[in-house]
Amino acid sequence: MLKYFAVVAAENSITKAAEKLYITQPTLSRQIAELEEEVGAPLLVRGNRSVSLTAAGELLLRRAEEMIALEDKIKEEVGSGSPGGVISLGLAESSSANDVADVIGVFRKKYPAVKFELFTATADLVLERIDKGLVDVGFLLEPVNVEKYDFVRLPHEERVGVLTRADGKFAGKSEISSEELLGEPLIVPVRRELQQNFRSIIGPVYDKFEIIATFNVVNNASLLAERGTGSVLVIEGATQYLHNAALKFLPIAGQPSMRCVAVWKKFQPSGKAVSLFLEELAMLGGH
Repeated sequence: MLKYFAVVAAENSITKAAEKLYITQPTLSRQIAELEEEVGAPLLVRGNRSVSLTAAGELLLRRAEEMIALEDKIKEEVGSGSPGGVISLGLAESSSANDVADVIGVFRKKYPAVKFELFTATADLVLERIDKGLVDVGFLLEPVNVEKYDFVRLPHEERVGVLTRADGKFAGKSEISSEELLGEPLIVPVRRELQQNFRSIIGPVYDKFEIIATFNVVNNASLLAERGTGSVLVIEGATQYLHNAALKFLPIAGQPSMRCVAVWKKFQPSGKAVSLFLEELAMLGGH
C-alpha cells in the first residue's frame, strides 16, 4: 500500500499512477482511502485533474520512501546465495573518499555482481541513516561518538588549514600560523563536534577568530573564498575536488592531523556482500 501511495505522490495523479501500476483507478482510490483511514488523516488534496500532498502526506511519503528502500535492501541481501545486491555507503567530504574508491575497486573485481550506492552528507545525516538501516557503512571525520558502532580508523591523515584566494593577503605562503588568521573573516564547518575539534587543535586563539559564516558543503563555502569575502577553515581532503586555480589550501603550521573513521551499526546482522566488504575494509586499519 505504501508503494502505491509513493507512486501517486510521484505522478501527482491517481489516474496516471493507476496506469503505471497496471491496476484500475477505483482500486487505487480505495487503497489510498484505506491508507488514510489507517493513519487517521487525509493524505491527498484532490483536484479535478491532479492531487497534491497534505502535510500528513508529505510526512508519510518521507517515511514510506525510507521503508521501501529498506524493504528492497532486505530482499537484495537475503534473496541470493552469492554476493550481490547493493551496498550503501555514507561519505563525508574528506580524504577517506580515496580509501573508499580503492576498496570498491578491489571488491568489484572479486564480486562484480555487487553494486554501490554513495550518499554524501554531514556526519549527523550519515549516522541517522546508519541507525535506520539505510546506510551500511559511514566514512566520517573524527571526532565521532562510536559507542554504539563498530569502526575502523583509516590510514589517511587530514591536515587542518584554510582555503583562501591564491592572490590574496596570504599569497606566496606555503603554510600559515593560527595567529596570522586573527582578523581574517573565516567560514567554518557548521558541525559543532568538528568546530570543537578545530578549537582543540588550534588552541585558545580559535575563540578570537572572526567567524562570519558556517557551512556544511565546502563547494558552497569556496564561492565566498573565491570572492575574497573570507577564508574557509577546512580539512585538506574536503578541497580535493575543487580544482579552482583562484584558490589554494594553506595548512596551519604546527598543528596535529585528524583521522577519518569507517563506522557501522554494532550487533546488526549484515548481508553477505556487506560482511565481505567489511572484511576488505578491515585490511586498511585496525580497531
